[in-house]
Amino acid sequence: MVIRVKIEIVPGLKNPRKEHRFDMDLPDNATVKTMLMEIGYEEKEIEHLMVSISNKLVPMEKKLKDGDDIFVWAPIGGG
Repeated sequence: MVIRVKIEIVPGLKNPRKEHRFDMDLPDNATVKTMLMEIGYEEKEIEHLMVSISNKLVPMEKKLKDGDDIFVWAPIGGG
């Protein structure tokens, strides 16, 4: 079975793909982490990313569902 998710990567964040908004087909057991690796992020980059689904922060182990609306971003610090 395949699930389809909608993904948005915040502009300005390193993006292995050319577009910032796209749909993606993934296997039904896909997690946030496997999705990020499928997009093209390396393991060392993933640990610095934050992901929200339907405006809620989720862990990398979160299993994705068909139709999930996903936003990828990185925290910014300053002071």
